[in-house]
Amino acid sequence: MNYNWLEHWEQNHLPFHLNSVNSLLEKYWPRLGILPGAPVLVPLCGKSQDLLYLAEQGLQVIGVELSQLACESFFIENDLAFNKQEICGFTRYYNNQIELFCGDFFTLPENMLPAITAVYDRAALVALPETLRLRYALQLTKLMTQDSQMLLIVYDSSDRVEGPPYSVSYLEITQLYGTHFKIKEQERIYKPSEELSQHLRDKGYNEMYKVIYSFKKQTTHTL
Repeated sequence: MNYNWLEHWEQNHLPFHLNSVNSLLEKYWPRLGILPGAPVLVPLCGKSQDLLYLAEQGLQVIGVELSQLACESFFIENDLAFNKQEICGFTRYYNNQIELFCGDFFTLPENMLPAITAVYDRAALVALPETLRLRYALQLTKLMTQDSQMLLIVYDSSDRVEGPPYSVSYLEITQLYGTHFKIKEQERIYKPSEELSQHLRDKGYNEMYKVIYSFKKQTTHTL
């Protein structure tokens, strides 16, 4: 996990947080055809409004987040009642449709989750340095069932920038996930400097592509 992630939350320095539902989620999630009631996993979820959108689609929303402040803020700021439970080294914040596990995603046990049939990753992979991205992909793959689907949004830039957010190329995506998933690039949106947020320009990005991928986990055959 990023070394100063908790500090960002404590100082309320949240340039990665959106105050509205991500428009790309609204555009592309319905195309996956995920049925109501299906469990959808949102790793490194923060207090994203996207959690509410997924719940409104009738899905069972499961977020994982390192910051206790983020988990509590999500429920309180959205005026949602919640319960709290300590389980397997995690704090579980939950109501009937949304549950957030507060703790280290890399240590999340499979038996704490239902069979995960869908994943939404807007800000998880790009929040991790290259040294952690393979470990993250392996953990996520392990948690997903066969034929499960994922919507992934990343940044792709030739600028050499020390994130987060980090740039993740198509080549790296295929190296991380190509063995277990059928990958489809849905859209690649060019963002020149004048369309980037001040946070991204301050990081050193001059231009980038925002790329949306859909994944479907394939059955792995062994001899």
